[in-house]
Amino acid sequence: MKIIKKIALVIIVLFLLMVWSGLVRNVSLGERSLGILTEPVKSFSEVLSNIKKTYTYIFKAPDYYIKTKDTDALNINNLDYNLYGLYSYRNGDAFKIELKNFKDNSIKHEWQVPVSRLSEAYQVDGNDRLYPATLMQNFDIIVSCNERPGLLRMDSNSKEKWFNNDFIFHHAMNLDSLGHMWIPAVKHENGLMVPMTVSVEGHTTNYRDDLIVQVDANTGKTLYSKSLTEIFLENNLAHLINKSPYVIDPFHLNDIQPVLESTDYFKEGDLFLSFRSNSLVVQFRPLTNKVIKVIEGPFTFQHDIDIISPNSIAILNNNTIVTQVSYNEIEFKPTNQSIERKINHSNVLIYNFEEDAYSSLYEAQFIEHDIFTGAEGLYRLFPNGDLFFEEQGSGILWVINQSGVVLKATLKSDIEGYHYLPNWTTTYLDSELESLK
Repeated sequence: MKIIKKIALVIIVLFLLMVWSGLVRNVSLGERSLGILTEPVKSFSEVLSNIKKTYTYIFKAPDYYIKTKDTDALNINNLDYNLYGLYSYRNGDAFKIELKNFKDNSIKHEWQVPVSRLSEAYQVDGNDRLYPATLMQNFDIIVSCNERPGLLRMDSNSKEKWFNNDFIFHHAMNLDSLGHMWIPAVKHENGLMVPMTVSVEGHTTNYRDDLIVQVDANTGKTLYSKSLTEIFLENNLAHLINKSPYVIDPFHLNDIQPVLESTDYFKEGDLFLSFRSNSLVVQFRPLTNKVIKVIEGPFTFQHDIDIISPNSIAILNNNTIVTQVSYNEIEFKPTNQSIERKINHSNVLIYNFEEDAYSSLYEAQFIEHDIFTGAEGLYRLFPNGDLFFEEQGSGILWVINQSGVVLKATLKSDIEGYHYLPNWTTTYLDSELESLK
């Protein structure tokens, strides 16, 4: 009899766990079918997660802090001109955005985005980031709630002008010749991504379908959006989606670079799209819905495409390898052989359309100083030939040229021994700031 009671108890407990799991899944997907019980169930289900977060914050710095190595604590500053950087970081109950002169380390302006405001649009996580920030006329800024439903414009006093939560926005944003903003995005419902599906021999898989989105910088209204799946299929490029090693993230669009002036090789309004997952750069013409050119070259997981001349673009080559694809474990013979391949530097490649050839920029400096970021990162080539490079993984900001290192710096944080993750620093020169005042 006791055994029967124990079995019955186990069955009841399992049944209750199944019911509870169903309720939690219901509210976590944004459903409201539980009525007034929705929020209590959601809050109770997050207790363990919140305890874990609290423990992490007490005993370990959040992810937006980077432990400063002894070698990185020694800054180099040989700048002989004003170089301003616009960057964001998390500070308590607000995100701070600062405009800093790297020449003398002075803060020229700052903005603040309260977490409470962002919480009205989505649930703010402890490690959320805002990036990148773009400076507009009168020192307004536009900033992205990266991987969250929010694109925000504020004035110089941090007063909100508009907030667009049509999509989950992410990665770089760039202005076109009409003054509109282009930025990668994903469809969402209540903050949850809406996937596309692919079926192979009856097996269906959901995957992330990025969009190219154009937003009116003055009003915040969405002007244009287009699915990458649609672009690739309509241009007979489905094979490029299938070649991606990441089934659930086959594109990973990280940059949309608009063409501002027409040349022999691209037209005003064309877009250069950077796809990390399949290491591709695509020239797309929204006006005709045509892919003009697919660029595959000696780069992997690249970010940040810039047009640097009438016949050339520059590409940040992260120069890394696929690390997240799982295979069945292979049994190897035990060995202590020396390392035969070592990847320890990224670089900036220049692609010349006329010659269909690549060249690297200041390669020796990248190699000598082990400048490497496996993901993210950005750069800018200045008129004097200096190259700004954000080594995102380690949080180091560089300016290099043919002669060596001009600047090596980190963003000092409020925790001793740590510096801030820079979050895609946007750079400006004196003339550019003057034109925005």
